[in-house]
Amino acid sequence: MNHTDWLGLSGFALASLWPVLHLPYIRRLDTLRRLLFAAAGYVLMMVPLFGLSLAGWLRGIIGDLSLTTLLLLGSALYARLNPAATPLWDARERASLLLFISVMALMLYPFALGWGPLDPYRSGYGSIGLIVMLALLALWALRRGLALLPLAIALAVTGWSFACYESTNLWDYLLDAPLALYALGATAGGLLQQAIRRKRA
Repeated sequence: MNHTDWLGLSGFALASLWPVLHLPYIRRLDTLRRLLFAAAGYVLMMVPLFGLSLAGWLRGIIGDLSLTTLLLLGSALYARLNPAATPLWDARERASLLLFISVMALMLYPFALGWGPLDPYRSGYGSIGLIVMLALLALWALRRGLALLPLAIALAVTGWSFACYESTNLWDYLLDAPLALYALGATAGGLLQQAIRRKRA
């Protein structure tokens, strides 16, 4: 198994663990047993059955998950495996990253479906403009005291530079369709809650 396949399959193995770790029985286990359960679940998802693993089946349907998704999954699994530990990222950090993903998704996917004359997806094939824009955004976020958004951008650009996936398009390292849907839903929900609080104030 080459590194691109391993990373792509691992993303779905980790994604499958997240809902399982929310089960009441699993939540009652101590940290060591949770880790052992997670390790066993990861192996189960990766082992081929009749030539194809469960993770491979999901990957074949959805495609590779972005490195941003893996970053968020890793953070979520850390919190689930160590419930007493301090969260890696606060609500402001997560909201900022999800807002960025939402804006990028609205810029990318409608045009990718042919709803306009532009094709921003092409900029992911080594466009200097896209890289400069991401670098400036990361610097701006750092000046605002944010760390998760710059980390996600740096991780995506680094992974793209080293060809961690088969794709040669930077957008595929930044976001994916499941992450875009989640980010749009979470951002819309957050804005709605803010509007409700303002009306009550």
